[in-house]
Amino acid sequence: MSKLFLDQNYQGIDYTSQGFSIGEYDNCTFTNCLFPELHISNTTFLECTFIDCNFTNTKFGGTTLNDVFFKGCKMIGIDLSVCNDFMLSIKAEDSVLDLANCYQLNLSKTSFKECSLKEVDFTESNLSEVIFANCNLKDAIFDHTNLQKTDFKSALNYTIDLDQNTVKGAQFSKENIQGLLTKYGIKIS
Repeated sequence: MSKLFLDQNYQGIDYTSQGFSIGEYDNCTFTNCLFPELHISNTTFLECTFIDCNFTNTKFGGTTLNDVFFKGCKMIGIDLSVCNDFMLSIKAEDSVLDLANCYQLNLSKTSFKECSLKEVDFTESNLSEVIFANCNLKDAIFDHTNLQKTDFKSALNYTIDLDQNTVKGAQFSKENIQGLLTKYGIKIS
């Protein structure tokens, strides 16, 4: 039977030296905690908030993320594709998710605000109705991705092949439309 942690606040904990207890965390807040290179596999996070935490190369195999909010977090190189996809629901603000793997994830209606999403792999993911508010999507991979009604109006540096992705109803700003025409070699000035 896994441990249950309910309504707890964790601050400034370096789990790489202290160790992390696998279990179910419900309505917990983690502030300035360190998780890099750690295995938090098969942990359940329900309605949890992570503020200014470091998850660089953290292992998420079988982890449940339901209604989880990341603010100011460093999440470089994480593989979210191995998370439990049942009820997967995250939001991120002012966070760095560079080099993350989101292959075949259902992230519909997720909100990314002021995030760096450089080189994130969104191949075959459902990103319908996602909001990329002021996000840097340089070299992010969109391949056979569902982008229906996705909001790219303030996103930057994206490249999207309109023939390889579903984009009906997606929203783009005319200032950043060059990322839709890259494959055609067209220069816009």
